[in-house]
Amino acid sequence: MTTLNRSTIRRLKKLKQSSAVWEGDRRALPAKIRQPQDSSNIIPLHGHDEESKPHCILWVDGSMGMVRSMDVVDLSVGQEAFVRALLQAIEHPQSPAQPSLPQKILVCDRELQFYLRGVLQDLGISVEYVEHLPLIDEIFSHILESFTANPPVVPERFEAALHKQSEQLWQNAPWNTLWDHQVISIKLDRWDLDTLYAIVMGKIGLEQGVIFYRSEESLVKFRQRIVSGNSEDEIEETFLHQDCLFNLFETPELEMEDDMPPFPFRGKIRALPAANSPMKPIYGALHPLEGGRPYLYDEEAIALTVALEVLNKFWEQYHKRLNSSFGKLSGTYTVYAPNLESDVEETIKVVVKTMPELADELHQLVEEDDDDDDSPLINEDLWPDNALIHMMTIPWEQVDFLRNTDIYCQNSDAIPAIAPTKKGEGLPGLMIQTSRPKALELIEQINSFGGIQSLCFNPAEDIFGNTCQLGLMVMGNGDLHLFGEFDKPTLNTEHHKRWKQRAKNTKGNICVIIAMGITGASRGNPAPHHILGYYEIKLIDDKELGLGKLRAEPAFDFEF
Repeated sequence: MTTLNRSTIRRLKKLKQSSAVWEGDRRALPAKIRQPQDSSNIIPLHGHDEESKPHCILWVDGSMGMVRSMDVVDLSVGQEAFVRALLQAIEHPQSPAQPSLPQKILVCDRELQFYLRGVLQDLGISVEYVEHLPLIDEIFSHILESFTANPPVVPERFEAALHKQSEQLWQNAPWNTLWDHQVISIKLDRWDLDTLYAIVMGKIGLEQGVIFYRSEESLVKFRQRIVSGNSEDEIEETFLHQDCLFNLFETPELEMEDDMPPFPFRGKIRALPAANSPMKPIYGALHPLEGGRPYLYDEEAIALTVALEVLNKFWEQYHKRLNSSFGKLSGTYTVYAPNLESDVEETIKVVVKTMPELADELHQLVEEDDDDDDSPLINEDLWPDNALIHMMTIPWEQVDFLRNTDIYCQNSDAIPAIAPTKKGEGLPGLMIQTSRPKALELIEQINSFGGIQSLCFNPAEDIFGNTCQLGLMVMGNGDLHLFGEFDKPTLNTEHHKRWKQRAKNTKGNICVIIAMGITGASRGNPAPHHILGYYEIKLIDDKELGLGKLRAEPAFDFEF
């Protein structure tokens, strides 16, 4: 157990010891109560799980009925945080309390009682256990009452209609075609909105969905500010200056497999359930004076529902032409919208148009910014749409099978040297599964790059300074291709840790597999005849790549 320094004990003993009885405890706070160091005024738009809730440590003087110190910490912080908060209560209490030592401390946790007794044994402070701490109970009840619950994400009356249009948008997936500088105007003339300017997000691989700007000025200014912004603070402030409604979707995380099932040499492979990618919509609004909120009020829910419906109709009418070019297109659609004053729906006509001139203007901003950018070019367009990516481990006998089968192989001289030792459970690998035509096209593209040279997990941070790692594939010609973003929770999973440990066991030798059979029982579980390409490569350290910490900042594709 960590104890106080002797010099600290001598310093504390110089303080006057009062006859006061203090209470100390640690309680979970609602997840929406942020850490003090979070300076953003935007409300988190993703749901929080139980483990993400911060904890509050409170020390109060029960004799005087006043708080001496309060600290908010992460759930994972240990009991040392109690002592830090206690020392603050002793030496630097909140006004009007004066520095002093208590005569007695009351806690309602047996483990904490024994811990504090050991730490404070030389200070003459009695530490006792009680079942209830009435003063702290009262203080925490007031704290929790002050944080009223958010309204529902969507008013119940409009939830079904909005979700239906959101689901249709997910099925249409316009982000497979449209770029985030291509603007589509939606003229509503309702609900204090004239025209919405829709931007489809997700073409370059991050969060998918549509942002509806309330004015052309807001859209253009946002793009101009983001291009000229230099620091994280400037970019975050720019982010909060958007004036928009949005419907985004949580992007399914990179799928992780602990092991590759054994390849059978006769018969069919055991079928695994097909992996599902459930639709997880996120609705909300941003405004320069309101910040961000992950819920909609009545008129906003109606406007967003109508905007999505006419955008879906526009896409279904023109998607073939939009696949070839973003020219001038227009459509007028009659839809039914809820009426705030009654249960009778009203009929409205909405005009939807492409805005190629504005799209060119926004694209020009990006090109001008790219001309001044010396950062390394990381490509994100190699992988086929809807490809399934697995990190897995291939048993050694299956490595032998793949090395000698009649498929495209890039074999390394290092594998025969380490394979006989059979160290570890097999060869770590990255599997990319898609349809047969796309898999063959992908293999042809990789061959045109001189094959695959190596894989690297390079440190990076997003626009708000959150750390992550970028999974980069280095081709034979030196090109870099992003195959995944790994946030902190993903990096801390047992799957990820085991995969990297196995790569250490194989001295950095790993493989990449390209397979067909993306649908049905073979999804995530290919049979031997589904494997079309096999590459033996190295997992390299980020220092070897020499890029330093990168900034995960694809053009304007922000994660809300």
